Amino acid sequence: MDEVVGTFVGRWYVTIFGIAFFWCAVRHMGWRRTLLYFAASMVVGLAFENASVHVGFPYTHYEFNEGLRGDELWAWDVPLMVPLSYSFMGYFAFATGRLLASGPRHTRGRVVAECGLGVLLGVWAIWILDPVSRLGDEFYLGRLFAYDGPGFWFGLPLGSQLGFTLTSVVLVGMLTWLGRDEPDRPVTGLRRHPHLAALLTYHGQVFHLAVVALVIGAHDLGASAFLIWAPAAAVTAVHWTSERSRSTVAPGSGRPLEMAGQR
Repeated sequence: MDEVVGTFVGRWYVTIFGIAFFWCAVRHMGWRRTLLYFAASMVVGLAFENASVHVGFPYTHYEFNEGLRGDELWAWDVPLMVPLSYSFMGYFAFATGRLLASGPRHTRGRVVAECGLGVLLGVWAIWILDPVSRLGDEFYLGRLFAYDGPGFWFGLPLGSQLGFTLTSVVLVGMLTWLGRDEPDRPVTGLRRHPHLAALLTYHGQVFHLAVVALVIGAHDLGASAFLIWAPAAAVTAVHWTSERSRSTVAPGSGRPLEMAGQR
């Protein structure tokens, strides 16, 4: 019982994001597809994490803190909360990518754009999450894992990031396939978009760790997160604004639709 409490209460942040994932995903995909994706993401997480611990693929060699055994649930040689997090990390990246590709007035964009942005967002989140997690002794995460050797990205080897790119492709690819038949529906604006909650939660994942990095003194890491985000957010805002302007102009007239109808 203590291990269950240690997993779902001690790792409260995983539980919160997990609940948010089920709330968003069920509203979006329904229970059947949500549970199917959740089960598949758990298989991927268990396989990839344990394989990396034992054979160094796909994230290169690392090990988890054995002192955590008895305090929380483990799945072979990996704390259970790690593969549990695959479900929401993949989903929030996918849903946010779909929103960015479709824009605030539609629910679907081009499949290639949706999938590509989802993969990119999944990787970007891990580029912030993993380096901060490596400094777990400095905040509430505690000492969680350690890599065998030094790395170029705040102590993480390039291979670990390439490995998670593969993971992101797999998770986002599964969600893209599950949502392949969803139609494009018009939306009155961002506040009514079905993926707004996913967009906000995705940012919550990244920014709370960026703030943690600043608080514990990892200023380069925390500042990097915001510096990477700022130009991407600016480009997105400009693109959405220009897209909205084009949608209100009558084709070939250069005049707003409401004015074009008053000839």
